[in-house]
Amino acid sequence: MINADKTIFSNEWIEVKKTFKGFYYLQRKGKNSVAVFLFRKNDTNSKEYEVLIRQQPLCIDNVEINGMLRLFPCPITGALDEGESPEAAAIREVYEESGFPVQVLPLGKYIVGTQTNEICYMYYADVTGVEPHIAKQDGSYHESISKNEWHPFEYLNQSEYSACQIGFFKLKNILYKQKY
Repeated sequence: MINADKTIFSNEWIEVKKTFKGFYYLQRKGKNSVAVFLFRKNDTNSKEYEVLIRQQPLCIDNVEINGMLRLFPCPITGALDEGESPEAAAIREVYEESGFPVQVLPLGKYIVGTQTNEICYMYYADVTGVEPHIAKQDGSYHESISKNEWHPFEYLNQSEYSACQIGFFKLKNILYKQKY
């Protein structure tokens, strides 16, 4: 007999479940996510890189400052659609949120938290010399107040977002050939 997890709470986006051993966890309706790091050289002869940081609000427990929600730095992020591969989701999210038509390279994956079942697949793409199209966005308020900014590569290491910190060390190894 298989011990099935019991659903404690459910809505259209999430479920809170309890395992047969008494542990609780959050399940985002089976949707995993992607985080994509776009980078470019400062100029064609430079060995320094910039990264595209997406400033966006938290979905929960966010505070308003002067009538606007506080924005937090992260890479391009998004959830996988039903039946969509992580790579296809990464390409779609980059185009929707930044307008860059890219092919992505895998950077690894991580478990978002010990109390969730979500895996975040990380990718990267070099957009040096690439001109973006107009970003489509998804029409949500969340996306309408988000904004993209270019920052020096080291900015990733200062972020509170775990994908930025994980991505910083993985990308530093690739871009600067440094092992950690």
